[in-house]
Amino acid sequence: MNIFEIENSFISFKMANNIFQILQKISLVPSYLWDKLWASVWKRCMKYCGKGVYIRPMSSDIKGLWNLSVGDGTSIPKGSTIYCTDAACTIGKKVLFGPKPTIITGDHRIDILGKYMTDVTVEEKFVDGVNVYDQPVVIEDDVWCGANVTILKGVTIGHGSVVAAGAVVTKSFPPYSIIGGIPAKLLKMRFTEEEIKEHERMLADNM
Repeated sequence: MNIFEIENSFISFKMANNIFQILQKISLVPSYLWDKLWASVWKRCMKYCGKGVYIRPMSSDIKGLWNLSVGDGTSIPKGSTIYCTDAACTIGKKVLFGPKPTIITGDHRIDILGKYMTDVTVEEKFVDGVNVYDQPVVIEDDVWCGANVTILKGVTIGHGSVVAAGAVVTKSFPPYSIIGGIPAKLLKMRFTEEEIKEHERMLADNM
């Protein structure tokens, strides 16, 4: 191969690469527009949607929008799974999520003889007048959930907490907890009691 053939091959490759990049950007436009459109619809269907909430409907799986509340400045990333059809999910303001969080407020009853689990009714989830299988999830303000976090029914994560990537949260934790593991456990507190007081005083001064 002579110098001219090499140069022509390089030019052809560069042109093909440029065309591919242009096509890639063009293909993203419809997805972005659909996300913008559906986000506006979803926000109107939610129980509460604060200001500056970012959500990606085209790449997320969210069921029970009427039970979902999201506070100001929180982003729901693409790849999110939130199921809250029979119990509420409340996410506070300025909550951070890594990729692909999963939040599920419900559960299946598995102890009824002679019945498929898919055939169990909502009424059959009640024990002594209380639905023990569908319970609300609350993620308070200023919580950071790392990538691939799973949060299950009945959990409250206190404000200012950090949830390590890959954690499966099955019980509640107080404010400023750093938690991780399967199932998640308290690793340490984010601040001392004195630091919490100073932190909250400074936040109040900045409001």
